[in-house]
Amino acid sequence: MPDEPTTTPVPPGQRTGNAFPRFGAAFRPVPEVPGEPRLRITGAVEETGEIGLGELAALPRREQVSNLHCVTTWTKRDLRWSGWRLADLYRRLIVPRFRPTPEARWLVLYGLDGYRCSLLLEDALEGGVLVADELDGEPLSPYHGAPLRVVSPRQYAYKSMKHLSGIALRAEPARPPLGLEHRRGRVALQERHASLPAWLVRLPYRALIGPTAYLQGRGLGSHHLAGRPTLLDEVMPQATSRRRRANGTQHHELHHLWLDASPAAAYRALGEVTGREIRLLMPLMALRQLPALLTGRARRGDREMPIFEAIERGGFARIAEDPGREMVFGVVGRFWKLTRNTPIETVRDLDGFTSFDRPGSARAAMSFLVRAEGRGCRLITETRIDTTDARAARSFRRYWRIVRPGSGLIRRSWLAAVRRRLARE
Repeated sequence: MPDEPTTTPVPPGQRTGNAFPRFGAAFRPVPEVPGEPRLRITGAVEETGEIGLGELAALPRREQVSNLHCVTTWTKRDLRWSGWRLADLYRRLIVPRFRPTPEARWLVLYGLDGYRCSLLLEDALEGGVLVADELDGEPLSPYHGAPLRVVSPRQYAYKSMKHLSGIALRAEPARPPLGLEHRRGRVALQERHASLPAWLVRLPYRALIGPTAYLQGRGLGSHHLAGRPTLLDEVMPQATSRRRRANGTQHHELHHLWLDASPAAAYRALGEVTGREIRLLMPLMALRQLPALLTGRARRGDREMPIFEAIERGGFARIAEDPGREMVFGVVGRFWKLTRNTPIETVRDLDGFTSFDRPGSARAAMSFLVRAEGRGCRLITETRIDTTDARAARSFRRYWRIVRPGSGLIRRSWLAAVRRRLARE
């Protein structure tokens, strides 16, 4: 399959955009990438076994630019994938070693996240179907399917298996989730649903894009988007235990935005944005500080000052930085207090932040990270809050339920301010 130029017409019922959200398996968390990934080969074969990445690396490598089409009607153009043709994997490794039986007409693909999908063998062996390990010149991030994902440009993206961990050869396809997916899912024929016509499901599917993207984003960390550990992971590792998150000892929020700019330009603009440019910052902060304003304890900020300088004057400390890529700010306090919610101790460096353990308190780490993506970059901000004991956890949990919507609006307004500043340049 040749590269798809930007001028390729958008398929029927699709809309293009800059967003490239993760739509995964029934809102399951992003799986951990194994140290030594392997593909398990089972099903209608004379011998089962595994294929390691070293064996894949011996195959001819291929790079292609193609578009990805989600069944919910969004299309992401000009994605540059690199990996190996699934046809080469099948013919050069699976056939001679595992010897498929004559009834093997379908490949059932399994992912580390528990998802599965089926490809008709003739669809899987088309030249444009890849097993990819790189996207836009970078190793696949967990967010987009590391360590390996299938890329099938002529089928809807539910056939492009993320986190590929196994292939089973079958006489019939596996039963699709909820019985909704079409057996073949060909984009040109709008095979969106197993039984309903395309015109009937397009609008309902489109209405699901926003809620699905939000639900898929819960539990993600910036490292899932960045494709590697971040400074924030060193400052405050993300809680991976569901029980720990449920007990309220750590909270977090993540927001990100694609920018049509170089990473260097985005990082510079991020440092220049002022409080005035973040449109929702002042109104929401005034609402939050209303009790302190009434008692004369509130601090008034300079709206024309670069926002990072302002927050550092307000008690945050820049505790880690990878110049041009990521910066992390830290603050400690009892944020749930109505009038005495200012930092209770000045944190000057990373050691002071990580060693802080005063009972009845909390630590907050806020990061901003820029990652190259396609012809632009992705700006990511994540905030993690950890409490020092159970009493503080209970207090902060109640507070977080109230302020989290406003906090999210401020973060998204912050990212939008960076985009507007770049657009003016």
